[in-house]
Amino acid sequence: MVGDTNFERIVRVLRLVGSHLGTLSAADIVALTHMRRSTGFGLLRAMRERGYIDRKETGGYQLGRAARQLGFAPIESTPGKVHFAGVTKGEDQALGGLEFSPDLLALIRHAAPSRPYPWRLGFANASSANPWRQALIKSVHHGGKIQERYVSEIAARDAGDDAAVQIDQISELAAQGIDALIVSATPDPANILSDKVRDLRRAGLPVVALDRRPNDPTSASVFVTASDELIGRFSALWLAEHLKGVGRIWMLPGLDQASPARRRLAAARAVFKHFPGIVIEGIRFSGWTKEGGQRAIVDLLAKHHLPPDGVWCDSGLQGHGALEVFRDRQLAIPPHTGGDINGMFRLALELKTPFCAFDYPAAMGARAVEVAVELLRGNQVPRRVEVPVPAILPRGMGTKSIRADILAERYVRWDLPNDAILSQGVALRDEKGDA
Repeated sequence: MVGDTNFERIVRVLRLVGSHLGTLSAADIVALTHMRRSTGFGLLRAMRERGYIDRKETGGYQLGRAARQLGFAPIESTPGKVHFAGVTKGEDQALGGLEFSPDLLALIRHAAPSRPYPWRLGFANASSANPWRQALIKSVHHGGKIQERYVSEIAARDAGDDAAVQIDQISELAAQGIDALIVSATPDPANILSDKVRDLRRAGLPVVALDRRPNDPTSASVFVTASDELIGRFSALWLAEHLKGVGRIWMLPGLDQASPARRRLAAARAVFKHFPGIVIEGIRFSGWTKEGGQRAIVDLLAKHHLPPDGVWCDSGLQGHGALEVFRDRQLAIPPHTGGDINGMFRLALELKTPFCAFDYPAAMGARAVEVAVELLRGNQVPRRVEVPVPAILPRGMGTKSIRADILAERYVRWDLPNDAILSQGVALRDEKGDA
């Protein structure tokens, strides 16, 4: 784990409880926050006594009055406020600057629909352009199976990363009488999507943004996501610390104009600024594809001739391709970042390449369905629901600040193909019986 002070334990508990809709028991919370049982149960008892968490009759935990009044910021809300061990003397970098804002734990409730369940959901998907996005679709449909008592159908549409197409598809779904909309927003440089989503929400349709939200963050009812800020910052911090603060870096972010790629890139660059010996020699957008990663490395090699000291990727979707170029050209393979896809883990382990991964969990698709059902049932949910992002590293590859939540040797699946997205979780069993 990245740090282990009482303050950080409390932050982890609040984040976890706030994003799980009262479904986690005390034992679940202790396990998922990686605390010793005695420490964890004692901390939960103290937080209950002070009103930061409440125990429901069902045994699950929810945020208490004190936490809702305080408001607690996810890491994305505080850009530029991280302090780094060894850079800012006396400061612990681990979670960076946390701010408190009552808006960030805002809760929302929709009026229950006039017709009884089972309900029909619409899923307006940005695209299915890479294995991760295909895994997201499978996770959404798996979420429908889990919620089959409440969900009769999930009507899905693929916009091919075209905002105008997505608007038309959302209009079509709304005209067909869906009870709630899940939308993973396309890149929208012309800013035409937010108004459409906001109009539907104001007309009474619950709207859950998934993975990518429209440009106006207030347009949807709820945003189900994982922290792009965390992925960008902590992967960059691992790379800088692994290189002992000195080296030439090539950066391969994902899809240009996609908000997660932009947020991760900005967060990583902010970290590298704290290490004067790190030089960012080139940045190439990869489109979150293996081929895009290959093209980026070929282009940078043609320009700079020598391999860099490190390659920062915000996902293994392009990191896999980057590794292949170094391998095929029989060049020295620099340390890499980037998870998400089984092939990245397999190849990096085969090549014994130092790497660090923060998976962006495709399982958030099923969570979005769960949130939509809670809204339709008239229950109160947080405006922002975050799924956990684990640190995955090979044995012995931890740094001063970044240590493995999961060992890569235990996470990789040698029995599954390279394009398997392991972070879709239980939904993976739909494809591979015991996967």
